[in-house]
Amino acid sequence: MKKTIMLSLVLAVVLIFGATALAYEAPKVAEPLVLGEDWPVNEDNAYSAFDGDNGWKLWVFWDDNNVYIQYDVYTDLPLGNKQTERYIFNADSLEWEIRTVGASKRQKWMIALTEAKGYEVVLRYPDREYYVAPNEFHDVLITETDYGYRGQVILNQAHPKLAEFGIGAGVKLEMSVQVNDSKDGNERTRILGGFVDAGAYSELVFVE
Repeated sequence: MKKTIMLSLVLAVVLIFGATALAYEAPKVAEPLVLGEDWPVNEDNAYSAFDGDNGWKLWVFWDDNNVYIQYDVYTDLPLGNKQTERYIFNADSLEWEIRTVGASKRQKWMIALTEAKGYEVVLRYPDREYYVAPNEFHDVLITETDYGYRGQVILNQAHPKLAEFGIGAGVKLEMSVQVNDSKDGNERTRILGGFVDAGAYSELVFVE
């Protein structure tokens, strides 16, 4: 009986968080992507996690200068974040973490639209760095949609904490993602696809 229960739990995790089992290929773009425009997302190449109707889809692109992230969040809770700086994870926010295979290097970006400062970007390791976008290293746009909201993020590879990964064609890293979802903008109500907190990673391959 215990084996049956454990197998059911494993299958449930695979169905809900199946993205962690697959390698994600991030394509190179020929021209810089622009916030607010349609990015070349492919539904078949979405890195995603859903629990029922709530969840997210995420895409990563790159060129010689930037890494681009689009994430579509499907939620029935309103968009809002009344926190700031290190506490933005307590309300609506994205956590995007990458590390080298073997975990000798890792970095996490936390991104949110806050009431206090607008677009905030927090880098986690080794010590937190706080930014308000746009700036020379980050640009962000988060807009509400009929299914929840969409975020588009541009990370400049000139930032030392991103440059150290040497992103280019054929580079293989590992990626972990989660979206924090709040009903009131003050406290985190739930985590959508909690890969970061669970320490679960997928292979991330940058391709031409």
